[in-house]
Amino acid sequence: MSIEYDFNKKGYLFLSSVFSTDVINNFNEYLKNFMINNHIYTHIKKRHDVQEETFYVNNTYTSVDSYKKIQYYYLPVIDNRGSKNRVNEIGMIDIYNVHKLLPDIYNYFDVNLLETILNKITDKRWKFLRNNVQICMNVNNPCSFHFDNIDKCIKVTIYLSDIPSNEYGPPVYVEESHINKSNIKNEQIKTFLGNKGDVLISFQNGFHRKLPQNNTTVGFVVFNFIEL
Repeated sequence: MSIEYDFNKKGYLFLSSVFSTDVINNFNEYLKNFMINNHIYTHIKKRHDVQEETFYVNNTYTSVDSYKKIQYYYLPVIDNRGSKNRVNEIGMIDIYNVHKLLPDIYNYFDVNLLETILNKITDKRWKFLRNNVQICMNVNNPCSFHFDNIDKCIKVTIYLSDIPSNEYGPPVYVEESHINKSNIKNEQIKTFLGNKGDVLISFQNGFHRKLPQNNTTVGFVVFNFIEL
């Protein structure tokens, strides 16, 4: 990273090979075993919500029908965006508070390391807030550009898959939109192709989205931090 790079101004930073391919492959195997052993792919095909002892599969988006409810539900929520009553991101499985289901996640991804990176690039201190895993399976109708109403929140997105082209649905960020959301120019729109183990860091109050996929499946681990 160049010393002249101003993350606080640009609103994003892309880092290559932060985590090794072996680390990512081992975590993917850990995640796959959880999905298989707990019959998650069977549960998301059901027309009703599924409540197990350790998690809740949100298939209907009726009782657990907002981001706040999903985030603070007493069980980790596996949010099925492909269910009825959903308009965007059909094909995504978003596992909230995933550390409660995959407690070894911190053996793969060191939160202290991520906090150190954030402290260095922002010259401020940050605290871990929450994490989730996103499995995107041919999501051809992702959300359009949006921003989160949290002024001081940074998202760290770790690539669990290679994303070599736009057909894989890479993340997109609008440079400096966390500061000024008017008069956006095309050159501010940045698309982040990458490989397993790469990391995208971005302010959540800037415009962001993912591109549509074309018959591909990719995964991300997302960590959110708030300013101390």
